[in-house]
Amino acid sequence: MLLNGVLLRSFAMGLAVALMVPQLGHTAGESSVIEGYVNRQALIPMIKPSWGNFILHTDTLNMLYAQRGYQAVWIGANGAPNEMALSLRTVLLMADRHGLSNYDYWDQEVENLFKAAQNNTKNWITFELAASEALIRYVSHLQNGRTDPEQIDTDIKFKKKEFTDYAELNSALGYGPQALMSALDAMAPLSSRYKDLMDLLVRMKEIKAKGGWATLNSPGFILKKGVKDPVISALRNRLNQLGYTVSMAGGDTFDQELVDVVKVYQSMNGLTADGIIGTRSEVLRALNFTVNQRIAQIEVSLEKLRWLPKNLEQRHIFVNLATTEFRLFDNTGKVFHFNTVNGQAFRRTPSMRDTITFVNLNPYWTVPRSIAIKDKLPLLKQDSQYLEKHNMLLVEESTDQVVDPSTIDWKSMTARNFSYYIRQLPGPDNALGVVKFPLQNPWAIYMHDTNDKSLLTQSKRHLSSGCVRLEQPLDLAAYLLRDQAGWSLEEIKAFVPLNDNVIPGEIDKKIFLKKPMPVYFLYLTVEKTDDGKMRFVDDVYGQDTRVSKALQNKKTSNELF
Repeated sequence: MLLNGVLLRSFAMGLAVALMVPQLGHTAGESSVIEGYVNRQALIPMIKPSWGNFILHTDTLNMLYAQRGYQAVWIGANGAPNEMALSLRTVLLMADRHGLSNYDYWDQEVENLFKAAQNNTKNWITFELAASEALIRYVSHLQNGRTDPEQIDTDIKFKKKEFTDYAELNSALGYGPQALMSALDAMAPLSSRYKDLMDLLVRMKEIKAKGGWATLNSPGFILKKGVKDPVISALRNRLNQLGYTVSMAGGDTFDQELVDVVKVYQSMNGLTADGIIGTRSEVLRALNFTVNQRIAQIEVSLEKLRWLPKNLEQRHIFVNLATTEFRLFDNTGKVFHFNTVNGQAFRRTPSMRDTITFVNLNPYWTVPRSIAIKDKLPLLKQDSQYLEKHNMLLVEESTDQVVDPSTIDWKSMTARNFSYYIRQLPGPDNALGVVKFPLQNPWAIYMHDTNDKSLLTQSKRHLSSGCVRLEQPLDLAAYLLRDQAGWSLEEIKAFVPLNDNVIPGEIDKKIFLKKPMPVYFLYLTVEKTDDGKMRFVDDVYGQDTRVSKALQNKKTSNELF
């Protein structure tokens, strides 16, 4: 809440400011006094006390106090901070439970006001409003995020949410001091994914409190079945700390049990699952991230989950862009969990919410212009028969007429004079495979099958140009169309060409869903498995670094600290 000199000068140059002084002639906690300050937001959106180096937002304060008839929250009849104030202090000084900074809410300024109200009840109004200001900021960040996601990077498409649940907040205050923490926790995201990350944060902080962990140094030779070395015992302990249960009885010997556990660790953390640890191993590199680094990674992932709605739809698709995995949930629980291929680091799949409204069987692929220029044009300059070999058509943009590619002087073609688009005909060699799941976004990002299924078996799957390729697209299509006759999995397989010798059904067939399916794309480098294992994958997009820097910023929107 402290203002630096620059911000103070900007107040003096033009911000509407009202002076607030301690109340000498009013009963402590009097509602009319509170109403007098917070109910003038139309003229004075902020209050800067002449005796304090902080501001108060009258608009948000009024929305809270109007819910409770302008009755005080934090001041007792004697004018001193009450049990609710003590409970609020405890809650805000434990904001790091959610990966937030305690001192964004209960800093030294609020602490001084708290003590001043304890020492002199004439200061009650000052502390009352400052405490409510801190509370509102806390629940706003808890529910909607500390950062403005759109300001972080262009591949993050979530908009900053505004806190509006003042009635719910007032109800939470009604539970009293003993239940305040649990009541405010209910303002945070309610998904199991968020709760899992909070659990991981607790576990990592417990490890930190015990001294963290030491670096696992390579002995200079490959660790594999049958090898003995003292580092192997330390490796067993580290895997157990991360939830990958392995017996310590094996000691310094790399036995079959350890081979199996290392394979699971590798698979869960985006590494090649061979059960071997080389001298420059990805396994040791991943295991040697410090505890503080892993804590920061969890805090960033908690922040990203706060960008989503507090309650996700019971039926929804969730694609983790970092782990390259697809999950579908409905009222029965998790229906699908399989691999995806997502955008490369320089063609990142955006984080966003979208919807599927129809399934597209036997689709055409219209090559996006950026891909046509960057990828296809160089190939056409090398081989003028490239389009014919890949079942593609060259179409004039202005007339939509198909053009014979042999009539084009490809050597002289540039991005500037390339006035065509490329369309690939449906079939098993189509880049979209045999089924596409269009989305509603303006960036031509969607999910689809693929003609190169080998990419889905690789450990590192950030390989596409931005769209999301699916491991089980036909199963997904059958699920989405399960309430429509004629579209069972077997019927869909009969409709689409799975090889060159099968004549497909209708080309570019669109079947609309009876109920749209919500889709979430989010980039989370940390997860907890169903059986409690910690997963940490590499930050291929560099997004965690950018979000972490934003979280450390002490000024967000009109919040001045």
